[in-house]
Amino acid sequence: MGEDNYWPEDGSHLRSENLDRFLVWCATEEASRIEIQTKMPVTIRVHGRNRQVTRDASLPLDVEDAVTHVFRSATGVAELRKGTPLDLSHTIRLDRRSRRHSFRLNAIGTQVGSETGISMTFRPLADIPRPLSEQDVEPALMEALAGDRGMYLICGATGSGKTTLMGGVNRARLEDPGIHCDIIEGSQPLELLYDLVERRNSTISQCQVPRDVATFGEFIRAAMRREPTDIVVGECRDSDTMESAIQAAISGHRLTSSLHTFDCQSTIRRVAALCPGDQRDNLTISFVENLRLLVNQRLLPSTDGKRTPIREFLPVNRAIRNTLLDAPRDQWPRLTREAVHKHGQTFEQAITKAFQAGRISEAVAAAAMQQEQ
Repeated sequence: MGEDNYWPEDGSHLRSENLDRFLVWCATEEASRIEIQTKMPVTIRVHGRNRQVTRDASLPLDVEDAVTHVFRSATGVAELRKGTPLDLSHTIRLDRRSRRHSFRLNAIGTQVGSETGISMTFRPLADIPRPLSEQDVEPALMEALAGDRGMYLICGATGSGKTTLMGGVNRARLEDPGIHCDIIEGSQPLELLYDLVERRNSTISQCQVPRDVATFGEFIRAAMRREPTDIVVGECRDSDTMESAIQAAISGHRLTSSLHTFDCQSTIRRVAALCPGDQRDNLTISFVENLRLLVNQRLLPSTDGKRTPIREFLPVNRAIRNTLLDAPRDQWPRLTREAVHKHGQTFEQAITKAFQAGRISEAVAAAAMQQEQ
């Protein structure tokens, strides 16, 4: 491994200000993930590839000091020892003239050989959401994103860029002088900040679950009482959140959220599974009546050495909603898949377009197509 791969201050203890300088350096290296673990060298993930950036293993006291620095209390290590994971935000400004760098931290207790240790994962956050113009968003998808009410689900696996896409949508709505919207967002934790976005005729407020509001369900119910136009939910992950999200859409709000699913038909299946059993019939019908867009996104290695998005999506019009409502619920995934082929974009089509545009190589396209078989 060449010298350029290591942190220029390698050998320094990752404590306090040194830790902050190190994290900022990792962000400038375009790391999406920084892993600091007891008795292991530090590794970062850059455009889908892992890279070791310290020669020596992290000392136990260094890792504990890092937890204390970010948690701003010595009790952080004690919480980990009790088996409580930490999910925190960490903001760094090295001096008054430097830019702000924000990170999301998840820390857990781990076993390192026969001893206990700590594993910390930092994820650099965008200081300002990436605009849609830089995300290769398809014209048909741009058009489908323009609605003012109903449910818009942007889904994918962890690390697929769905939060980046949701942030770009919010930014576009805030910057558009023709849109007068009031956005309320709840996430766990907040991964994107909007204070640097120019707000033309719109507003946005954000809260962190569970720091500011205990649950996503409570966040949605509280948000509805504040007369928003848009409610953005970081993730629908349980029955209470899904029920509240559907109720918000019924009430005429624009509800944008995400689920961890792999394609549009699995999103439909997942929504039904999350609806409480005793209300599933009514809620799933209401969900379909208010559904406006399904998007599933993945990232592929791109020809510039980074990663590029490919998307399956389905703009849901009245005819598609009626087709679903006229069929038994167990047929909805199949009918959704058919609708994607007829009226939306499949992953196969997205892969072909990305290859033809020169964004991915022939080998990457062939491997991605093989996974769709």
